[in-house]
Amino acid sequence: MKKIHLLLLVMALAISTATYARDIYVVSVGIAKYKHIKPLRKTENDAATMAKLYKTHTRHVTTLTGSDATHDRVLATLKEVFGKAGKDDIVVFFFSGHGSKGGLCAYDTHNEQTLISYGEIKAVLRQCDANNKQLFIDACFSGGLRGGGKSSSASQTFGNSQGVMLFLSSRSSETSRENPYGPNGYFTQYLEKGMKGAADTDRNRIVEAKEIFTYVAQKVAQATHDKQHPVMWGKFSDTMHILNWNPKRK
Repeated sequence: MKKIHLLLLVMALAISTATYARDIYVVSVGIAKYKHIKPLRKTENDAATMAKLYKTHTRHVTTLTGSDATHDRVLATLKEVFGKAGKDDIVVFFFSGHGSKGGLCAYDTHNEQTLISYGEIKAVLRQCDANNKQLFIDACFSGGLRGGGKSSSASQTFGNSQGVMLFLSSRSSETSRENPYGPNGYFTQYLEKGMKGAADTDRNRIVEAKEIFTYVAQKVAQATHDKQHPVMWGKFSDTMHILNWNPKRK
Protein backbone atom coordinates (compact mmCIF):
# COMPACT_ATOMS: atom_id res chain seq x y z
CA MET A 1 0.00 0.00 0.00
CA LYS A 2 2.85 2.39 0.83
CA LYS A 3 4.40 1.73 -2.58
CA ILE A 4 1.12 2.64 -4.27
CA HIS A 5 0.88 5.88 -2.29
CA LEU A 6 4.48 6.71 -3.17
CA LEU A 7 3.83 6.02 -6.85
CA LEU A 8 0.77 8.27 -6.82
CA LEU A 9 2.78 11.04 -5.15
CA VAL A 10 5.54 10.79 -7.77
CA MET A 11 2.96 10.91 -10.57
CA ALA A 12 1.27 13.97 -9.03
CA LEU A 13 4.61 15.75 -8.75
CA ALA A 14 5.44 14.90 -12.36
CA ILE A 15 2.13 16.28 -13.57
CA SER A 16 2.59 19.42 -11.47
CA THR A 17 6.09 19.96 -12.84
CA ALA A 18 4.88 19.53 -16.41
CA THR A 19 2.10 22.05 -15.83
CA TYR A 20 4.40 24.76 -14.50
CA ALA A 21 7.59 24.07 -16.48
CA ARG A 22 6.41 25.61 -19.74
CA ASP A 23 7.85 28.93 -20.90
CA ILE A 24 6.07 31.79 -22.66
CA TYR A 25 7.67 33.43 -25.71
CA VAL A 26 6.21 36.83 -26.53
CA VAL A 27 6.58 39.29 -29.40
CA SER A 28 4.74 42.55 -28.69
CA VAL A 29 4.47 45.05 -31.56
CA GLY A 30 3.02 48.55 -31.53
CA ILE A 31 3.24 51.26 -34.20
CA ALA A 32 1.95 54.80 -33.75
CA LYS A 33 3.94 56.94 -36.23
CA TYR A 34 4.09 55.31 -39.64
CA LYS A 35 6.38 56.10 -42.55
CA HIS A 36 3.60 56.32 -45.14
CA ILE A 37 0.31 56.12 -43.19
CA LYS A 38 -1.47 58.52 -40.87
CA PRO A 39 -0.40 58.17 -37.22
CA LEU A 40 -2.21 56.56 -34.34
CA ARG A 41 -1.98 57.57 -30.67
CA LYS A 42 -2.26 54.66 -28.25
CA THR A 43 -0.78 51.73 -30.15
CA GLU A 44 2.79 51.84 -28.82
CA ASN A 45 1.36 52.17 -25.32
CA ASP A 46 -0.65 49.04 -26.05
CA ALA A 47 2.49 47.08 -26.92
CA ALA A 48 4.31 48.37 -23.83
CA THR A 49 1.31 47.52 -21.61
CA MET A 50 1.19 43.92 -22.78
CA ALA A 51 4.97 43.50 -22.66
CA LYS A 52 4.99 44.72 -19.06
CA LEU A 53 2.25 42.26 -18.15
CA TYR A 54 4.03 39.29 -19.69
CA LYS A 55 7.33 40.22 -18.04
CA THR A 56 5.71 39.24 -14.74
CA HIS A 57 5.57 35.68 -16.11
CA THR A 58 8.54 35.25 -18.46
CA ARG A 59 11.87 36.72 -19.47
CA HIS A 60 11.25 35.88 -23.14
CA VAL A 61 9.57 39.15 -24.15
CA THR A 62 10.59 41.08 -27.26
CA THR A 63 9.04 44.48 -28.00
CA LEU A 64 9.12 46.24 -31.36
CA THR A 65 7.71 49.75 -31.72
CA GLY A 66 7.76 52.57 -34.24
CA SER A 67 10.43 52.48 -36.95
CA ASP A 68 11.83 49.21 -35.56
CA ALA A 69 8.61 47.42 -36.52
CA THR A 70 9.26 47.11 -40.26
CA HIS A 71 7.74 44.31 -42.32
CA ASP A 72 10.96 42.31 -42.49
CA ARG A 73 11.94 42.95 -38.85
CA VAL A 74 8.58 41.83 -37.47
CA LEU A 75 8.57 38.59 -39.45
CA ALA A 76 12.22 37.86 -38.68
CA THR A 77 11.61 38.46 -34.97
CA LEU A 78 8.57 36.19 -34.93
CA LYS A 79 10.55 33.42 -36.61
CA GLU A 80 13.52 33.82 -34.27
CA VAL A 81 11.58 34.05 -30.99
CA PHE A 82 8.96 31.42 -31.79
CA GLY A 83 11.68 29.13 -33.11
CA LYS A 84 13.03 28.81 -29.55
CA ALA A 85 9.78 27.38 -28.20
CA GLY A 86 9.29 23.69 -27.52
CA LYS A 87 6.04 21.80 -27.89
CA ASP A 88 5.02 22.39 -24.24
CA ASP A 89 5.68 26.14 -24.39
CA ILE A 90 3.34 29.03 -25.21
CA VAL A 91 4.00 31.56 -27.97
CA VAL A 92 2.23 34.93 -28.08
CA PHE A 93 2.07 37.54 -30.84
CA PHE A 94 0.52 40.84 -29.78
CA PHE A 95 0.05 43.56 -32.39
CA SER A 96 -1.45 47.04 -32.11
CA GLY A 97 -1.51 49.30 -35.13
CA HIS A 98 -3.21 49.89 -38.44
CA GLY A 99 -4.88 46.92 -40.04
CA SER A 100 -6.12 46.21 -43.52
CA LYS A 101 -8.44 43.57 -44.90
CA GLY A 102 -5.35 41.82 -46.28
CA GLY A 103 -3.05 41.99 -43.27
CA LEU A 104 -1.33 44.17 -40.69
CA CYS A 105 0.45 47.44 -41.44
CA ALA A 106 4.15 47.49 -40.60
CA TYR A 107 6.02 50.76 -40.11
CA ASP A 108 7.12 50.77 -43.76
CA THR A 109 3.88 49.49 -45.32
CA HIS A 110 2.82 51.61 -48.30
CA ASN A 111 0.66 49.24 -50.36
CA GLU A 112 -0.97 45.82 -50.21
CA GLN A 113 2.26 44.07 -51.22
CA THR A 114 4.12 45.47 -48.19
CA LEU A 115 1.56 44.44 -45.58
CA ILE A 116 2.44 41.79 -43.02
CA SER A 117 0.06 39.45 -44.77
CA TYR A 118 -2.09 36.92 -42.99
CA GLY A 119 -0.47 34.22 -45.08
CA GLU A 120 2.98 35.23 -43.80
CA ILE A 121 1.81 35.10 -40.19
CA LYS A 122 0.28 31.68 -40.74
CA ALA A 123 3.51 30.42 -42.28
CA VAL A 124 5.50 31.48 -39.19
CA LEU A 125 3.06 29.70 -36.88
CA ARG A 126 3.16 26.59 -39.02
CA GLN A 127 6.93 26.36 -38.46
CA CYS A 128 6.64 26.76 -34.67
CA ASP A 129 6.68 23.61 -32.49
CA ALA A 130 4.60 25.02 -29.61
CA ASN A 131 1.22 23.41 -29.06
CA ASN A 132 -0.23 26.61 -27.56
CA LYS A 133 -0.10 29.56 -29.98
CA GLN A 134 -1.91 32.80 -29.21
CA LEU A 135 -2.43 35.89 -31.37
CA PHE A 136 -3.89 39.08 -29.91
CA ILE A 137 -4.46 41.61 -32.70
CA ASP A 138 -5.69 45.14 -31.88
CA ALA A 139 -6.19 46.52 -35.37
CA CYS A 140 -8.97 47.62 -37.68
CA PHE A 141 -10.56 44.83 -39.75
CA SER A 142 -8.53 42.24 -37.82
CA GLY A 143 -11.39 39.77 -38.05
CA GLY A 144 -10.17 39.19 -41.60
CA LEU A 145 -7.36 37.09 -40.16
CA ARG A 146 -9.88 34.25 -40.04
CA GLY A 147 -9.90 34.26 -43.84
CA GLY A 148 -7.43 33.28 -46.50
CA GLY A 149 -5.00 36.17 -46.84
CA LYS A 150 -2.56 36.09 -49.76
CA SER A 151 -1.56 32.43 -49.44
CA SER A 152 -4.31 29.85 -49.77
CA SER A 153 -1.96 27.00 -48.81
CA ALA A 154 -0.89 28.83 -45.66
CA SER A 155 -4.53 29.48 -44.87
CA GLN A 156 -5.41 25.80 -45.22
CA THR A 157 -2.50 24.73 -42.99
CA PHE A 158 -3.37 27.32 -40.38
CA GLY A 159 -7.03 26.39 -40.37
CA ASN A 160 -6.21 22.76 -39.64
CA SER A 161 -3.71 23.52 -36.86
CA GLN A 162 -4.67 22.41 -33.38
CA GLY A 163 -3.88 24.72 -30.47
CA VAL A 164 -3.89 28.03 -32.36
CA MET A 165 -6.03 30.80 -30.86
CA LEU A 166 -6.74 34.09 -32.60
CA PHE A 167 -8.25 36.85 -30.48
CA LEU A 168 -9.03 39.74 -32.78
CA SER A 169 -10.17 43.18 -31.69
CA SER A 170 -12.88 43.69 -34.29
CA ARG A 171 -14.91 42.04 -37.01
CA SER A 172 -13.55 42.12 -40.55
CA SER A 173 -15.84 45.07 -41.39
CA GLU A 174 -15.16 47.09 -38.21
CA THR A 175 -12.54 49.57 -37.05
CA SER A 176 -10.83 49.20 -33.67
CA ARG A 177 -11.23 52.18 -31.40
CA GLU A 178 -8.86 53.99 -29.08
CA ASN A 179 -10.07 55.12 -25.67
CA PRO A 180 -9.78 58.95 -25.69
CA TYR A 181 -9.65 59.01 -21.88
CA GLY A 182 -7.09 56.27 -21.25
CA PRO A 183 -3.62 55.15 -22.36
CA ASN A 184 -4.79 52.21 -24.49
CA GLY A 185 -7.23 51.11 -27.13
CA TYR A 186 -10.41 49.56 -25.77
CA PHE A 187 -9.43 46.04 -26.75
CA THR A 188 -6.01 46.23 -25.08
CA GLN A 189 -7.45 48.01 -22.06
CA TYR A 190 -9.86 45.19 -21.27
CA LEU A 191 -7.48 42.47 -22.43
CA GLU A 192 -4.97 43.59 -19.80
CA LYS A 193 -7.63 43.83 -17.08
CA GLY A 194 -9.04 40.45 -17.98
CA MET A 195 -5.65 38.78 -18.02
CA LYS A 196 -4.81 40.30 -14.63
CA GLY A 197 -7.76 38.43 -13.16
CA ALA A 198 -10.97 40.27 -13.98
CA ALA A 199 -11.87 37.51 -16.45
CA ASP A 200 -11.16 34.68 -13.99
CA THR A 201 -14.76 33.81 -13.17
CA ASP A 202 -14.03 30.48 -11.46
CA ARG A 203 -11.30 32.07 -9.28
CA ASN A 204 -8.73 29.34 -9.91
CA ARG A 205 -6.08 31.97 -10.74
CA ILE A 206 -5.87 30.70 -14.31
CA VAL A 207 -7.28 32.90 -17.07
CA GLU A 208 -8.62 30.60 -19.78
CA ALA A 209 -9.58 31.23 -23.40
CA LYS A 210 -13.35 31.23 -22.94
CA GLU A 211 -13.08 33.45 -19.86
CA ILE A 212 -10.95 36.10 -21.57
CA PHE A 213 -13.19 36.16 -24.64
CA THR A 214 -16.40 36.49 -22.64
CA TYR A 215 -15.01 39.31 -20.52
CA VAL A 216 -13.29 41.35 -23.25
CA ALA A 217 -16.01 40.96 -25.87
CA GLN A 218 -18.69 42.18 -23.48
CA LYS A 219 -16.65 45.11 -22.15
CA VAL A 220 -15.51 46.34 -25.57
CA ALA A 221 -19.00 46.16 -27.04
CA GLN A 222 -20.35 48.13 -24.10
CA ALA A 223 -17.60 50.75 -24.19
CA THR A 224 -18.01 51.35 -27.94
CA HIS A 225 -21.81 51.28 -27.93
CA ASP A 226 -21.83 48.11 -30.04
CA LYS A 227 -19.59 49.56 -32.75
CA GLN A 228 -16.71 47.14 -32.09
CA HIS A 229 -17.00 43.41 -31.49
CA PRO A 230 -13.91 41.29 -30.73
CA VAL A 231 -13.88 37.82 -32.25
CA MET A 232 -12.07 34.63 -31.25
CA TRP A 233 -11.34 31.84 -33.67
CA GLY A 234 -9.25 28.70 -34.06
CA LYS A 235 -8.92 25.08 -32.96
CA PHE A 236 -8.32 25.11 -29.22
CA SER A 237 -9.95 24.18 -25.95
CA ASP A 238 -12.18 26.60 -24.06
CA THR A 239 -9.89 25.92 -21.10
CA MET A 240 -6.66 26.76 -22.96
CA HIS A 241 -4.39 28.55 -20.49
CA ILE A 242 -3.90 32.22 -21.37
CA LEU A 243 -2.16 33.28 -18.16
CA ASN A 244 -1.55 31.28 -14.98
CA TRP A 245 -1.21 33.30 -11.78
CA ASN A 246 -0.56 30.34 -9.52
CA PRO A 247 3.01 30.25 -8.17
CA LYS A 248 5.37 27.92 -9.98
CA ARG A 249 6.23 24.81 -8.05
CA LYS A 250 9.92 23.91 -7.82
